[in-house]
Amino acid sequence: MGRRIGGRPGLTLGLLASMALAGCGGPSEQTIQGTRLAPGADAHITADIDSDAATTRLLVDVVHLPPPERIEAGSSHFVVWQRPSPESPWKRVGVLDYNANSRRGKLAQMSVPHADFELLITVEKQSSPRSPSSAVVIGPASVG
Repeated sequence: MGRRIGGRPGLTLGLLASMALAGCGGPSEQTIQGTRLAPGADAHITADIDSDAATTRLLVDVVHLPPPERIEAGSSHFVVWQRPSPESPWKRVGVLDYNANSRRGKLAQMSVPHADFELLITVEKQSSPRSPSSAVVIGPASVG
């Protein structure tokens, strides 16, 4: 008697699903170059996206970042912003922990309430401004 093709659809589907999931492993990473205000800067973005919950755990590490006061007089903070679409207003995510000696700024893991969004980093005079200044050092860049 001949062998039936597709005799175990559950097993076949299970194997295909596990292979698909194996290819999706881990957070996504990207590097974004600085704008003309910080031409040597590179932002390393790690996004751990939970599509089911539509949230992203975000880690930002910016290297070769000049001190904020050199970019815009009177500034002292690098603020990270996000928005789900160009039509949406920017929302503050947090402030980079900046080390002037190493010229490095980091944002520890923060949660963003979107799976896909735009990211922006600006120089600010205050740590909690209502909206981003025009002094953009990174972005806007798509995440997710």
